[in-house]
Amino acid sequence: MKFTRNQREIAAINRDFRIIGLTGGIASGKTAATDALRRAGYTVVDADEISRELTANGTPCEQRLIELFPAAKSADGTLDRKALRRLICVDDSARKTLDGYTHPLIYERIKAILSGTTPPVVLSAPLLFETALSSLCDAVVCVVCPKQLRIRRLAERDAMSIDEATRMTNMQTPDAVRATLSDFCIPSDVDKTEFEAEVVELFDALFKRRKG
Repeated sequence: MKFTRNQREIAAINRDFRIIGLTGGIASGKTAATDALRRAGYTVVDADEISRELTANGTPCEQRLIELFPAAKSADGTLDRKALRRLICVDDSARKTLDGYTHPLIYERIKAILSGTTPPVVLSAPLLFETALSSLCDAVVCVVCPKQLRIRRLAERDAMSIDEATRMTNMQTPDAVRATLSDFCIPSDVDKTEFEAEVVELFDALFKRRKG
C-alpha cells in the first residue's frame, strides 16, 4: 500500500476503530476516495453533503446567510453560492463570519448522525481539524496531492481561472500541516483506479475488515 504512517505501523494498533476521519485539501481526491469506500460497502458521513443540506434553498440557514452576506443574494431572493464563494476568497473577515456560523451547525448535525449510525463509519470533511470534527474520530487519513495539480483540477472542475483556483487553494490549511495532524497519508497523484484501490485497502486494514 502506498500510504505513510506518522507514528506506528498498522500491525501495532491494538484497538478497534469505529470512526475514521478522511480529510484533504480542495480537489485533492476526497470525492474519489469516498465514492470508492461507498462502493466497497462503507457508511460515509460527508460534511460537504451535510453543509449543502443545511444551507439548501428555503432553509433557515440559507436565510441567515443572506442576512449575513446581502451581496450574495440573487435576483430571485435565494443565496448566490458562487457570489458567496468569490466574496470569501477576497475577504478574510467574511470567511471567518461564514465559518463561525456554519461550522458549529455542521458539527452538531454530524455528531447527531454518528450517534445513530452503526460503525464502521468514515467521516469525510475537508475541514476536519478546523471544525474539531477530528475529536469524533479514532484515527484520521489524509489524502495528499501536489498543490499545482490540485489547482489545475479545481480550475477544470469548477470552470474557474487558475488565479481564482489558486486563491481558493491558498485559503485552506497547507497539506503539510494537515498531514502532520493526521495518522495516515495517502497520495492521489496516481492513476485513479490505483488510488481508489489503495484507499479501500487501507480502510479495510484499519477497520480490520476481512475479505470473503
